[in-house]
Amino acid sequence: MENKKLGALVERAMIDGELSRRERDEIMGAIYGKKHITREECKLMRTLQQKIWTAEIKIWG
Repeated sequence: MENKKLGALVERAMIDGELSRRERDEIMGAIYGKKHITREECKLMRTLQQKIWTAEIKIWG
């Protein structure tokens, strides 16, 4: 998955405050399915994780 698509998925979750299990699986697959993770991807994942931990984003479905 390219950075733009990954960024769009993460951004959508941040805007609506929800992340479906399917979206989460897509994001995790994109991150862990690569040999090299860029700094931008790492930053996106950290931001997403922080928002989930602080309940700003809920995982559903």
